[in-house]
Amino acid sequence: MKSAARSKTLPRVLAWAVSLLLGTAVAAPPCGPYRVGLREYPRLYQRDAYGGFSGLDREFFEVLSQRSGCRLELQLESQPRLWQLLRHGDLDLASWVIPSAERDAVVMVIPLISSRPMAVTWRDTGPQTEASFLADPKLNAVAVRKSLYGAGYDELMQRLREQGRLSEAPDFETALRAFSARRSALVIAYPWGLLEQSPQWFNQVNLSDWHASAPAVASGLAISRSTVSAADRQRLEGAVRAMHQDGSLRKMLDRYLPPEMVLHLAPSR
Repeated sequence: MKSAARSKTLPRVLAWAVSLLLGTAVAAPPCGPYRVGLREYPRLYQRDAYGGFSGLDREFFEVLSQRSGCRLELQLESQPRLWQLLRHGDLDLASWVIPSAERDAVVMVIPLISSRPMAVTWRDTGPQTEASFLADPKLNAVAVRKSLYGAGYDELMQRLREQGRLSEAPDFETALRAFSARRSALVIAYPWGLLEQSPQWFNQVNLSDWHASAPAVASGLAISRSTVSAADRQRLEGAVRAMHQDGSLRKMLDRYLPPEMVLHLAPSR
């Protein structure tokens, strides 16, 4: 039996060795298809004039698929539904996820950028600090349901939630629309999410960093621990690492996000 097994294995080993010597490619095992959950957000994944979607996410996942050899299928999801699908094994990847202890049990996150969220308030309510906002029970906030905003802001959102002063929207566009309609006195936003607003809009608002001493918020590519094999997770991470090392990821990020607003992060491992 051992002799028969060796007789079957030897030709495969020899073929592999010959392919290395000749420089020919050995076909990689299939990877995917994997389901990628994307959320609408300005410059990341937004509707174009033809009803389709454009932005950083679209290009990033096209390149990631090419580099990794993994088939990736994009689908639009709201933030709450995205996490429900990930927890139940009905989604495989997601973009721009902020790590947390709870999320770490569900996904591994490959960091891509760090940035600072801003508190957006109305100028006609006077200069606002977090303390003055909390002290005025007439002021309320709107946030994206199931979103994280980093140290300080997450605690603020929880306090406002407990006080009944927080409305929650399914996505950033809805949250910003509620704020702009003056149904809210505060929204937390990443600066590039506001760049499409008019000069008149900016003249009416304050943008403040209420937690300037806190670390910038890191976010990146989330890969399911339950539905994506360890080998494919390594394959996807290797593709991201290669994109970072050859500069293609940085160029891609710079095309969509103002460089002064983000810091590019290489995978640490």
